[in-house]
Amino acid sequence: MSPPDSSFDNEWESEQAAEEADRIRKQELPPAIEPAEFLVWRSPRRPSSNPTRLDNPLWAWLVRTRWSAYSANKRFAGPSPFAAGPMWCFHRFGMSETALPDGRVFCIAGEHEDHYDPDFFIYNDITVVDGAGAISIFGYPEADFPPTDFHSATLVGRSIFIIGRLGYPEGREVHSTPVYKLSLDSMAIEKVQSSGYMPGWIYRHTASLSDDGVTIIVAAGERWLGDDRATSENIDSWSFDTRTGEWHRLTQLAWQRWTMRRVDRKPNRIWDTRQVLWNRNHSHLGLESHWSHNTEPDLAALEMLYRMTDEAPAPTEGVEVGTYSVIVDGVTVRFREDRFSIEVIVEGQLAEQQLSRLQALTLTLLERIDAAPYMIEGQADDREASQETPSK
Repeated sequence: MSPPDSSFDNEWESEQAAEEADRIRKQELPPAIEPAEFLVWRSPRRPSSNPTRLDNPLWAWLVRTRWSAYSANKRFAGPSPFAAGPMWCFHRFGMSETALPDGRVFCIAGEHEDHYDPDFFIYNDITVVDGAGAISIFGYPEADFPPTDFHSATLVGRSIFIIGRLGYPEGREVHSTPVYKLSLDSMAIEKVQSSGYMPGWIYRHTASLSDDGVTIIVAAGERWLGDDRATSENIDSWSFDTRTGEWHRLTQLAWQRWTMRRVDRKPNRIWDTRQVLWNRNHSHLGLESHWSHNTEPDLAALEMLYRMTDEAPAPTEGVEVGTYSVIVDGVTVRFREDRFSIEVIVEGQLAEQQLSRLQALTLTLLERIDAAPYMIEGQADDREASQETPSK
């Protein structure tokens, strides 16, 4: 008999340990500062010098405790963020943490909350914590180091190379891959001019240093294709030469891929419908329904979604929320749902007849779920998201 799968227990224990560590962190009392000093350091800032030291007791306490902006502002009875703007905090998403051999950890930028929250802010600062716990915070002009999140940070010699970001919508460029270099000696940041076949506006990716010690390999992640298109999963890998600033494309997988979305480009109902189905399957919990659409949820269509036949097994749920996969003719087909689209990636090639059948069946079921017409949007050619860029 096979031993029981302990992955769930291990995950639960890990979560419990993280929660306990967070509880202990937050027991530290706030600094004894006057209300006037709190107001001086309450808000994020983008200084005019590269770099600028921004050390202060309030921010250091927030680095150690990682209180959210809302909780910290409430702790000091601060002004409403609707009037005063977001409060500085270290409770962030998309922040990189790079450990150095000398024990220092470089925490770079990141964002707090979502765009609709009054405390939403994308940072462009760097926090250094040494092996003894001492904290140093550096700020930068936005022109030298833009607001950065969901990037990668790779140690190369005496520098950290910061590649990619999501950033604010107005700062994105389809044909560009942002690269910045942080000097560990001066803590100054400079933009790296690059050329070659770059991945485009990439974020949430991985980056690793090659054995040669100078080339960074970028893989996975998402690529932003423009405001009028859905984001695309990056299925290829790329290399960046830190000496010359030259990009090279390493792979070009011939996978079939497309996106499905409502013709009217309104948000879809998939998440809402899945919630109704989950509530029905867990009726003993007595959960309240929040269905707000003018037609009843088509649960039968949802249960058949991504299945080629009635007898086909249900799709396998992925690790990330809203991801599913099925096997068609021995080929893995992955579906990724978000609020506005469903991205489909065939990890290989399906025969034309099977491909057309899969697309038609999925479209029909999506239109039933949403009670609205859908369309297939072919993925942008890679040249639209990334291109051969001359040296600047």
